[in-house]
Amino acid sequence: MFEKMDMALLYAKAKWNGFVDRLLHEEKGAADIVAILVIIVIVIAVAALFREQLMGLVTKVFGQATNWVDSNGAGN
Repeated sequence: MFEKMDMALLYAKAKWNGFVDRLLHEEKGAADIVAILVIIVIVIAVAALFREQLMGLVTKVFGQATNWVDSNGAGN
């Protein structure tokens, strides 16, 4: 009985060590996350730099869309 428990413990320990080793040495996932974070930061920076222009564009587009809907008889 104890021999089976010892074998199960050794197996679990080997699996755990393999998991930790892969986790610490796997770099592809970390590089992907860093790349995504960099892209998000760049998009936010561009949006902050061109905030006024973007707000004007959005206002103009929604104004034109509202006028189009109103002129085509929405709700009729």
